[in-house]
Amino acid sequence: MVAQEQWTKWQEEIRAIGVTNPLTNFEVNSFGQIDLERSHPGGFSQFVTGRQTLLSNLVRDPLAFSRALSSARRIKAKSDRIGSQFGIQTLHLVGGLANFEADGFDLNIPLLLWPISLIKKADDYEIALDGEARVNPALVTALRDCYGIQLNEAELLARQNESSDLIPVTVLNYLANLCGPTANLDFKRILVISNFTTVVSELLADFDGQSNPLIELLFSESTDGLADIDIPELNLVVDADATQMRIVSRALAGQSFAVETLPGCGYIQSVVNVVAGLVHDGKRVLVVAPREQTLAEIADRFSAIGLNGLGVRADSTWVDVVSAISRNEKAQPDSVESVRNERIASEVELDKYFDALNATDPVLGVSVARVLRELSKLSSTQKPALTSARIPEDKLLSTVDRSAALELLEQAYDLGEFKFGPQDTAWYQAVFATPADVEQALTVARRVNAETFPKLAEQLGEFTTKVNFKPAETVEDWGTYLRLFVGIRETLDRFVSDVFDRPLTELIAATAPRKGADRTQMSGGNRRRLKKLAKEYLRTGMHVADMHVALTAIQEQRELWQRFCTIPTSPQVPLGINDALVSYQGFIGDLESLQVHLDPESTEKPLVALTLNELKLKLQSLAEDTDALANLGDRSLVMSRLREAGLGSLARDLGKLHIAKDQIAMELEQAWWQSALESVVARDASVLNYTPKQIQSNELRFRAAYDAQIAMGGKTVAHETSIRWKTALSSYPAEAEALKALLKTRTASLPQLAQIAPNIWPVIAPAVLVSPYEVPSQLQKLEQFDCVLILDAAGSSLAENLAALKRAKQVVAFGDDAVAAPVGFEIESRPTPLGKDFESASVFEEVRRAFGVETLRRSYRRTHSALASLINREFYENRIQFVPGADEYQGEMSFTLELVTEDNRAKTTIEGATESLDGELNHTVEMIFNHALWHPQQSLLVASASVVHAERIRAAVKAGIQSRPNLAEFFDSHGREKFEVTSLADLTHRIADRVIFSLGFGRTSHGAVLSNFGQLSQEHGRRYLANLLVSARERITVVSCFDADDMPTDRLTNGAVMLKDFLQASKQVAEPVAKVSDPMLADLSLRLKKLGARVDDSFSAELPLVVSFAKSSAVIEPDWSIPGQNRTEKFRIRPGLLTALGWKYTRVYSFELFSDPQAVAIRIAEQLGMQVTKRPLPLFDSNDQAFEDSDLAWGDRGDSNDTRLRQDKPPHWG
Repeated sequence: MVAQEQWTKWQEEIRAIGVTNPLTNFEVNSFGQIDLERSHPGGFSQFVTGRQTLLSNLVRDPLAFSRALSSARRIKAKSDRIGSQFGIQTLHLVGGLANFEADGFDLNIPLLLWPISLIKKADDYEIALDGEARVNPALVTALRDCYGIQLNEAELLARQNESSDLIPVTVLNYLANLCGPTANLDFKRILVISNFTTVVSELLADFDGQSNPLIELLFSESTDGLADIDIPELNLVVDADATQMRIVSRALAGQSFAVETLPGCGYIQSVVNVVAGLVHDGKRVLVVAPREQTLAEIADRFSAIGLNGLGVRADSTWVDVVSAISRNEKAQPDSVESVRNERIASEVELDKYFDALNATDPVLGVSVARVLRELSKLSSTQKPALTSARIPEDKLLSTVDRSAALELLEQAYDLGEFKFGPQDTAWYQAVFATPADVEQALTVARRVNAETFPKLAEQLGEFTTKVNFKPAETVEDWGTYLRLFVGIRETLDRFVSDVFDRPLTELIAATAPRKGADRTQMSGGNRRRLKKLAKEYLRTGMHVADMHVALTAIQEQRELWQRFCTIPTSPQVPLGINDALVSYQGFIGDLESLQVHLDPESTEKPLVALTLNELKLKLQSLAEDTDALANLGDRSLVMSRLREAGLGSLARDLGKLHIAKDQIAMELEQAWWQSALESVVARDASVLNYTPKQIQSNELRFRAAYDAQIAMGGKTVAHETSIRWKTALSSYPAEAEALKALLKTRTASLPQLAQIAPNIWPVIAPAVLVSPYEVPSQLQKLEQFDCVLILDAAGSSLAENLAALKRAKQVVAFGDDAVAAPVGFEIESRPTPLGKDFESASVFEEVRRAFGVETLRRSYRRTHSALASLINREFYENRIQFVPGADEYQGEMSFTLELVTEDNRAKTTIEGATESLDGELNHTVEMIFNHALWHPQQSLLVASASVVHAERIRAAVKAGIQSRPNLAEFFDSHGREKFEVTSLADLTHRIADRVIFSLGFGRTSHGAVLSNFGQLSQEHGRRYLANLLVSARERITVVSCFDADDMPTDRLTNGAVMLKDFLQASKQVAEPVAKVSDPMLADLSLRLKKLGARVDDSFSAELPLVVSFAKSSAVIEPDWSIPGQNRTEKFRIRPGLLTALGWKYTRVYSFELFSDPQAVAIRIAEQLGMQVTKRPLPLFDSNDQAFEDSDLAWGDRGDSNDTRLRQDKPPHWG
């Protein structure tokens, strides 16, 4: 239960609003008051009738007018500031005064108040009564509490209305008679214009010391933080990132919590989604914010999405209610289900690819995406793996842990297994059963190499020369020649030599078997004649068993002879053919005996199929490379174990590559991951079914479906509220008629509507938007809301929001305590501000402590990197996620320092002489008019640390407009972001496209820089500077008479301490960001450089790869590493943000980049406007050569002098 001491403390905090309260303790203050008691009768008579009257008509004495004019400026400035920042209208005329001091009460209370308008007119002000008189509520309270007197306000006002005088004697007499002898009050007549507010009295009147469950929870035990929450299907009406979705989900679940709204992170859109979601669910929402601009922006956001009047404001009640009724009448049933189903279907299609890419293989426990990354990582090292070996699928699982495999390979290396490769020795991977077999094979090899082969080659060479044959190229040619010679010799033993000179075709046909395949259509007589002729070719006494076969063989011999013989001669047989044949057969036997020991896995031709030159080299290797047979037994054992482990192919590759021991692990990794890729894809090849075009199409489909559902979200809320509206109308017809009658008057207030239509009112206004100070006057005391949203909560105390909290069951507080604090305001203008006597915790701080906090971290605003770094480091513990814009990459500066070099010194040495120097003033004013001329489409805000300087800039601009009327339109444009010159202290929550910060302090007459920088040196100077830094959407320019190096290093206080860093940041150049290079992007980067693009992978930690050409800049984002917590962030928010920041957004896809990186590079280059396909690529610079373009990558020795490689090749192709 909330302690009584706490209630008392809150009550005192409410009383302290405004620091002083001139409605309870009025004091004459010519600095901030205009006394009309002695005003000119002519002007005053015009004023009291309600007509607009110039101040100069009321105060005609020149000296008095000058003072009144100065006071009017202060009163107006104070009114504008309090009105814009706190939603309190303070311009009032008070009349009459009751002094309670005679009875011991420290009260001096004005009697009546009139709201007034105060409008600047050239060098004058136009003043008018802006409403009816009302009784000072402080008077009513004081009479009741001090004397028990109940003041009848209506009777008192009736007395006032009886006369044309604002404070007639009848009013004073009525009060004197009412008090009688009970109260010894001193009444007097006054008429004073100044800043007054009744909110203190209204908040105190609403204060009853009664708690509710929400307030009790606020002061229960502090929370340990927010628990995780599942995000349901949400009916969003504007974009939302993952954190914003979580905020909406918590609000819809009834949770109370705080939201830390870091600058530029889109908290207004979060508020819009929360309000719309709660209203859609049938709940009523109270939105409180001190600043009118905040409430107006929320109302505008609702209007922009078709939810006009969803939130009803106190200062625009009639318009908002009429808009709400119109919306309810026009709302149509939505088709949200079909739109949602399309979004879900698009998500399914999108997920299929990314699931296939990222799904973990059930056998190997790796995903395709990881395999691709690992392979790319291996290929991007200084000495990439070169093997193309594969590990059999049945052995992959056993080598997931590759430590044992690596140990085996290193053991083989130590034994010399990889010292020789198949290109080095013929004995590579030789197989022997016993050491004796080794010796025997060596003996044969040496004999064949030294004797048999040379002798046989010489002998057969002589044969071929004698018969004019083509030289034999292979051992098989030798065999063919020898077999031909033997066949011819056998033919000539049986037939005469003429048989080779005569045509044999008819003879062969005539001697063919009667039923054979060679039988032809020939007469019997002709066949007998030809058979007889064939026998005539036989030598005398010779006989052949089958003449047909013999003649066919002769025909073939003649054809072979003609093919091999280089000149036309008849077949003949060289001498010594038998010896040669015996030698050849022995030679073949020797080769076969050697072949059985050679590498059984080799893909080379066997020895007998080699060319003679190849065979000569092979035999020489067999005879001489005995070192390759060292440790053969141990090596064979290890190789056997390697083969069993599925590493035989890899071992062969390592021998071929002569790999160093420290590279074995990398080669093993390459073989395993490449084999894993094939294995994983073989089990699930679905990832291969997607082309880049299909994936991109799926992303675009999701984006379109998401956008359609967002657009439908507003219609859904409108339809739901229209159903409730129509139901309420039919249920409460009398209230409906009363409401209709009220709206016909074109005036309406929140209290009126709640009173005449208590049942319809919650339906018309499911959300109410008011200042926390307006709650008691605008809402009924018993009016309840399901949820209260407190905006700008870091700038107000819990006491100031107590009236709102009492009317709610749930609270969500949005705030940023780096730029706001509950410092309140001073209602009275004084030469020296009094300041608050105590500090209060903000309602944001209390809600965060009690319930926990969500933090909006992603900035959607363009902020220069140096400025972003300063903001993040100094105020937000590096929690804001800034993304730099493309303009910064192109060299455009969004944070600059304009150094004033002329007239930048004080002309005297008196105190304050360095403030608002003419040189800085003139420079700033010139910049303002340049902006109006060249950038009128952008809003502009000017701030200064000097109130005097701000006022001088304001006056100079006003004078400048007179001489430049063509620019006057700019200074009245941009609505809520209308041009303004303000001091830092009044800058809270102001936003503009561009900001000029004119410091307002220059050098002394001696050129020194002092340590006092006005408001920056004050207690809240650091917060003032934070507000400045986050106030610009696109550009901030600092105007100063000095830079960071000129500033003193000591005596600086508060925000001035940071000023040096602030000025220094404007000169800083972004340092390259250190991050782990992605191998595939690194390869793509090099290719894009070769095409002529500017490429940077260290520009920002938030951007994986940046590419630009001419004025186009693109962010390249791979599909295996898309930032974001959900699909919306990855495929809608992220691309949209980068596009809004001026980047072209380009997605690259894993397999596309893995399989054909050059095509990807060309596609990106063409998107940037490069004509890459119309010009040849330049030769690669040897100093900028990708590994895949080197000799080593192609399996050649590193000392190769081949420098003409031009064809790109992905590093993973092996």
